[in-house]
Amino acid sequence: MDEKRINKIGQAMIWVIIAIGLVASIVLLFLLRDKILKPSIEERVGDDPKSFIDNCVAKNVENAVDILLPQGGFIKPEHFNSYNGFNVSYLCYNAGNYHPCINEHPLLLEEINEEIKQYIAPKIDGCFEDLKKEFEKRQGEVNLGEMKLDVKIAPKRIFVNIKINLNQKMKEQSKSYNEFDSEIISPVYDLARLALEIANQEAKYCYFEYVGYMILYPKFKIGRDSLSDSTEIYTIKDKKSSKEMNIAIRSCAIPPGL
Repeated sequence: MDEKRINKIGQAMIWVIIAIGLVASIVLLFLLRDKILKPSIEERVGDDPKSFIDNCVAKNVENAVDILLPQGGFIKPEHFNSYNGFNVSYLCYNAGNYHPCINEHPLLLEEINEEIKQYIAPKIDGCFEDLKKEFEKRQGEVNLGEMKLDVKIAPKRIFVNIKINLNQKMKEQSKSYNEFDSEIISPVYDLARLALEIANQEAKYCYFEYVGYMILYPKFKIGRDSLSDSTEIYTIKDKKSSKEMNIAIRSCAIPPGL
């Protein structure tokens, strides 16, 4: 067998080995993907309950915000119009024609606080139960008291305060906690304030000059879409976060054909 043929066979073997290695790596990554992407409860809890609860709060607050923003600030709107697959709550409404709308949610900010609180409360309670079970699985002990939860949206932030007595004993070491505070970056307050401004302007003037507002406040992008029943859907977008809030308005409606 000549030298050239031997070299070709050697090169072919090298490529075969490389291919086998790549296939093995892909198979191993596929088998371990769930563990990589979804750490076990044990890995997430670690030895720090505060970090675990903080992650739990942040995840569930984000979920609540993603649900309520497209629906005018509510998890389950009661008075709404359907738009792009969402039930968009009316913030200002008048069923008749020609007359200005009436602001239905002047306390929208407080209502959003409560919406987030009601959504996350059972989920955070579940996270405390998961934490307790994990420590007990490690032969530790956790005693939990009654949980009291408070949510407050603020400029660029959402603050969550949890008051609960948690006594933890692990490997002859005891720790006690009575309060957990979390701070989540979110534009929900700023979007809701603008939504209220739109509702107030529509109630007073039957109109909101959204183009001029965007010039004064370029961090927002505002769109308006007219529906067949004279409802106006305002879409308010925070450019930095790309979060969007929809609201429905029906004010000074003009009858069809006029």
